[in-house]
Amino acid sequence: MPPKYSSADFARPSYWKARGKLDVPKERFISYPQAGRDSDGSELLGWAGWDHLAQAQALATIYLDRKTQEAWPAERLLPLLAGLVEIEPWLHQWHSGEQPGFPGSPAEFFTDFINAELSQLSSDRSALALLRGVPELP
Repeated sequence: MPPKYSSADFARPSYWKARGKLDVPKERFISYPQAGRDSDGSELLGWAGWDHLAQAQALATIYLDRKTQEAWPAERLLPLLAGLVEIEPWLHQWHSGEQPGFPGSPAEFFTDFINAELSQLSSDRSALALLRGVPELP
């Protein structure tokens, strides 16, 4: 159990209101920068309570919408695929078994999805690693 804090432990009252006595974040959303529709300038948000599979499904849906409905070019689509690659290890850790609604495991489905889309965009995982700022593993 984390220690309990008081408002005096925080530099500003607004920090106390956002964190509380257990210093647990109360933020409920994750942001997808520059992933919103061109016609809507607001930031695209997702629910922070999603598990990795729900995050992958949301990102893939956004990706497919931007690709088919918005006709985004590869340089705008690749960061969305990079977001999928970022959660891919957790998909393989937690969603590697067969699950209804997927041909096989969700983890393999999204790995195949990423690879197929990279091929269609004439790109590869090293380009995504550069976007993410991490070295590509062998």
